[in-house]
Amino acid sequence: MFERREPSGEDIARRAYELYIQRGGDHGKDVEDWVRAERELSDGPRAGPAKTRATQVVRKASN
Repeated sequence: MFERREPSGEDIARRAYELYIQRGGDHGKDVEDWVRAERELSDGPRAGPAKTRATQVVRKASN
């Protein structure tokens, strides 16, 4: 079966940043991005990392 998990603040921040990048870096929607990221990560089953352009950008930015 799928395991539900409570996302960490780091996981939520990473996903919120991905959403920000996907929107073209439009400022002023950080709370909406955070809430959406938290909901996405909390509602869905545990899965591996997505291989998207935004994920690659986040990884480069955090190094």
